[in-house]
Amino acid sequence: MSLSLKAKRRLLIAAASIIIWYFCQFGISPLTNELMTSSGHLKEEIKPDTASSIKLQLQHFNDFSKLNHGRIAFRLHNLDDMAVNPPGIYAPLSCEDNADLTSTLAHKGVLDFKASVSTDLNMIFIGDSIAGQLAQAFDSAALEPQYDYESSSIKRTFSYMSKAKHICVTQSTIRGGGGTAYMRNSGILLSGAMIRIHQCKQGTTLWGTDLVASFLDNHHLGDEQPRRKEGRSFDAAILKIPALGWIKDIRSVTKEKIMEAIELVGKHFGAETVVISTLTFSNNVQTLNDWAGIQRVNEMIRQIARNWEPNNLNSVRWILVQEFGNFTNQMIWTNAKHIGYDVDLNFSVNGWEGVNADFLLDRFEQVSKFHYSHSKPMVCAKRPNSTNVQSCEYNNISPDGMHWCSPTLGPRYSASVACLLGCVYNRRLGYMVETETSNITNESVRVCEDECNQRFMSLVPVD
Repeated sequence: MSLSLKAKRRLLIAAASIIIWYFCQFGISPLTNELMTSSGHLKEEIKPDTASSIKLQLQHFNDFSKLNHGRIAFRLHNLDDMAVNPPGIYAPLSCEDNADLTSTLAHKGVLDFKASVSTDLNMIFIGDSIAGQLAQAFDSAALEPQYDYESSSIKRTFSYMSKAKHICVTQSTIRGGGGTAYMRNSGILLSGAMIRIHQCKQGTTLWGTDLVASFLDNHHLGDEQPRRKEGRSFDAAILKIPALGWIKDIRSVTKEKIMEAIELVGKHFGAETVVISTLTFSNNVQTLNDWAGIQRVNEMIRQIARNWEPNNLNSVRWILVQEFGNFTNQMIWTNAKHIGYDVDLNFSVNGWEGVNADFLLDRFEQVSKFHYSHSKPMVCAKRPNSTNVQSCEYNNISPDGMHWCSPTLGPRYSASVACLLGCVYNRRLGYMVETETSNITNESVRVCEDECNQRFMSLVPVD
């Protein structure tokens, strides 16, 4: 009996999950078939023919001429390694005064490390303030210590309510010669929302041709030529669909709108690879129907990625899914269990996020007309005994029920982005081997994508 392609893929994913679990139990990296030191550095040189889809030759971290034609690499470090930035150093919400992580989340290899990234790729992060926070977390991993982010990278800001500076646009030249940029937008990119002059203000869904042009024409430091090459500037875009709240009704998010956003990124920014993050829980999820709608959108994102077919009208060749929702959900569920909620931590069951999820709606009383009240299991380190938000001892997961604590999540987020892009750009180590699109194996990229998500967008220990 011959298996269908879908059935074969399920078997591959199941096998990969078992292998990852086995190796993590015994301190062996499933990514390398090599023992790793506690900092995540490879102990031995990787052989070119070693059978793994996301190996990175980290011994030549800063020298891409020796990286076996790879274009992106990352390392994991102990938190006390002063050679790289503290995680999330540039992100505005650090949660430094919040309670320590619960004992489960503080387990060795889960969240107690930081990451550094080196790449010659140019990438742009697009989305709301949470996307901006995550872009800055990535910059923390990709820039050298003592870098002056305030004066060198932050290009545009705006004021809103009591906060004088909300970051709207950033652009940086990063370790390895590549570049990052961030464009704030509180909607799904639509062609009808494109205007001549970009507007930096709270909640705007408009985006300007002037900003696109400034991104495309920006020079790297020391470059004689601008980044634009053959009409193409960015190699990759990391898209975040705005949180529920900016989107008033989750049912308004459709396959057609997501695909339009992808096509616009290809058309205007020249990206050939798009990474889309799955949606997360937040204060703005008011009902279980809202939560079910988010799961529907996440499955829609996965289907778009799997079925994407490049065409001559668009530069986007690959769509990769970053299972950010899975990662944050595992943290919320684990925290909830620790502080006394009756939740099941079996994350291997398909659709586990939607089972008995009503505990997420255990909230404080609303104190602001501008924000919905916090979900207790999301933001509290101990289970509060009242509905007064003052009774919450804030945890190190989320400071406000919308954003995330960058030092906690930033390293896994950054390593995940680097890992996913490595699936496409690291040639022998990835799958874009400068061949025609028809000769690139989509199935192999999906296995690689799944390995990256299993490894970093979960609570599986890295050691």
